[in-house]
Amino acid sequence: MVAPFSFGQTDTGAIRKHQFYLRVDNDALAFSHFDRYYTNGAFFGYSHYLSKKSRLHVTISQQIYTPERYTSNDISVYDRPYAGVLYGEAGYQHFLSRGWLSGNLLLGRIGPGSKAEDVQVWYHTLFGFPQPRGWQYQIQNSALVNVKLEGAVNVFREGSVDFWLQPRVALGNYDRSLGITPSFRIGKFNRASESFIAGSRVGVSGKRELYFQGGASFKRVYWNATLQGTKRTYALDLATMDPVKHVNEFFGQLVLAYPKVGFSYRFFYRTQETSLAEGQFLGSLYFYYTF
Repeated sequence: MVAPFSFGQTDTGAIRKHQFYLRVDNDALAFSHFDRYYTNGAFFGYSHYLSKKSRLHVTISQQIYTPERYTSNDISVYDRPYAGVLYGEAGYQHFLSRGWLSGNLLLGRIGPGSKAEDVQVWYHTLFGFPQPRGWQYQIQNSALVNVKLEGAVNVFREGSVDFWLQPRVALGNYDRSLGITPSFRIGKFNRASESFIAGSRVGVSGKRELYFQGGASFKRVYWNATLQGTKRTYALDLATMDPVKHVNEFFGQLVLAYPKVGFSYRFFYRTQETSLAEGQFLGSLYFYYTF
C-alpha cells in the first residue's frame, strides 16, 4: 500500500541528499533606514549529503554596501565607502557528537566587476527610489581569496531549550577576523546533523522544527575589504576607511522547517563598522527546498 502524500511530509527513513536555498538580507526587511551601509545581500546555495557525518555546501553571493548619504557625490560626507562584492564559496562540514567543524574557501571579486552598481541602479529605477550618486568612488576591482574555519558545540540541552557556542576564524584579503557566537534555542528542534541550525536539513530525519533562536555575535576585525580595499587596489581607491576593531551583532530568528521546505526570518542589529557610521538594523529571509 502506498501512503498518501501531503505537503511538507516525507518518508522519515528516506535520505534527502540535496537542498537548494535562497537568502536575502536587506535593511528594508528590518523596517528601518533604507539603503545604507550593508544595504542588500543575495545568496543562492546548495547543500549535498555525503554521509551521516559530512556535508558539502556551495554558495554564490552578491552584496552591496553604500554610505548613508548615498544620493550625494561629495566624498567628504561619506561614513563608509561604496563597495560591491560577488563571490562563490565552497565548504566541507563534519559532524561530531555535540556539534560540527567546517572549512570554507571563498573566491570572488570586489569592485565594478561585482555588478553591484548595476543591480542597485536597476532596482532604484524599477521602484522609483532616489539614485545613488557615488559609485565612481567605490572600492576598485580586485580578486578575493578567503578561508573560513568554523566550529559549533552544543553546550547544554534540556527538553525544548539548548545553548550553543560557535567560534570562527577568517583569513584572506576579504575578511580577516576572529569571532564567537553564543546563542540559545527554544521550541521544537532536531539534533544538529538534521537541524536548520547546521545550515541544511539534508539527511534522514523528517521531523518538523519550529523554534526561536536568539544570541549575539562578537567579532574582532583585522581587515575588511569593503572598507579598506585590498593591497592591489590601495593606490586606486578614492575612499577607504579603517574598520572599528570590535563589531557585534544581536539577533533573533524564527525558524519553521518541514522535511522538504522551510522558512526563517532573522532580525538583527549590527554595531558601527566605522567611527563615522552608526549601528544598523537588518532583516533576513531564508527559503529552502530539500529532496
